[in-house]
Amino acid sequence: MFLRVKIWTFPACYSFSMFFVAVLLMGAASLFGLAADAITDDKSKVVQEIKFSPVYCFNTGLEKLIVRPDFIGCVIGEDHPLGESEITEGTERPTDINPQVLARFQSAQAAAKAEGIEMSIDSGYRTIQRQEYLFNRAIKEHNSVEEAIKWVLPGEISRHPWGLALDINLHHEKTGASWLEANGATFGLCRVYENEWWHFEPLVAPGGICPPLKPDASQVK
Repeated sequence: MFLRVKIWTFPACYSFSMFFVAVLLMGAASLFGLAADAITDDKSKVVQEIKFSPVYCFNTGLEKLIVRPDFIGCVIGEDHPLGESEITEGTERPTDINPQVLARFQSAQAAAKAEGIEMSIDSGYRTIQRQEYLFNRAIKEHNSVEEAIKWVLPGEISRHPWGLALDINLHHEKTGASWLEANGATFGLCRVYENEWWHFEPLVAPGGICPPLKPDASQVK
């Protein structure tokens, strides 16, 4: 009885070994690929979850509106912030136009100028005494308080003495005020009254949506 033994030759053993190694490498590559996909997906999720809020600034050097991410904000010494909401009355009476309101106007003015449109503030800040004078004059012109208040508010109610109201191009070409009405929300400025095409206030945050027009100033509470 003879025992038959199959002897592997070197080439056959070598081929089998290489095949085995190749299988192992392919398996490792697949696992690595899955891990890489998982890492990529995780990074994508992280990127998607990071959201930045825009910050609106008037850059004095460039004389234009600059929108920066909130983690940078307006640059001190280069930018004037436009604020992040409606601008309302403070606790102390000012002596001039609110700085953020002025920055909003300057940003809008620069944008309009780039389109060949001139825009100016014909009346902004007023003292309470000046506002009262204008109100009393309106009473005489319209023969009643009810009619006068549709056009001029008393000093304690008007936002002019707070530096928060701007009369745009009242004594100039109306085109500038029309441009601001169409584009003012970008800068946080809105026309307020149907009967006063020139009157604007900072009623929304820059980039917001202006509210509907009030019929006249008598609607102010």
